[in-house]
Amino acid sequence: MSNESLNCSVAIALDFLGDSWSFLILRDFMVFGGTRRFEQLREGLGISRNVLTERLKTLLDQEIIRKQPVEEGGRRMLYKLSRKGWDLIPILAGMNQWCLRYRPDPINSAFEFIDAEYRKEIDVVTVRSQDGRVLGPPDIRVVPRNDAARGYFQKFATPGKTAVAET
Repeated sequence: MSNESLNCSVAIALDFLGDSWSFLILRDFMVFGGTRRFEQLREGLGISRNVLTERLKTLLDQEIIRKQPVEEGGRRMLYKLSRKGWDLIPILAGMNQWCLRYRPDPINSAFEFIDAEYRKEIDVVTVRSQDGRVLGPPDIRVVPRNDAARGYFQKFATPGKTAVAET
């Protein structure tokens, strides 16, 4: 049974975001206000033209970015994050905060996410219940939503154990 047969949302997201180049491209869009040119991305990231072209095509196909000519009738393109792309901020901010928390030298990190109005670091990205409570590992369960996922759970679960992380 593959993740595809489970219709797993994590696997689906990883299909088009699951490589480091895609996340670094998205990070660069966010660092520079959501707009980049091809050459700015290529030079800034040190990425090859063919890899960048492939990643941008995937992000365009998924409507995470959009493109428009730099000038009327021009061949050069400007790429912009779509709303769908901006909605990835919590993931990138969470990855950044996780790294700052667990890397040995967080002070040397190149970027931080700040509140634009108050110029202060943003609050820690958290998982919250629908009523606003912050949830920790003991509060969260992953449950199957379809028969294929139920079969996956039954087949691969450790007997007598539930999916609860250690704190």
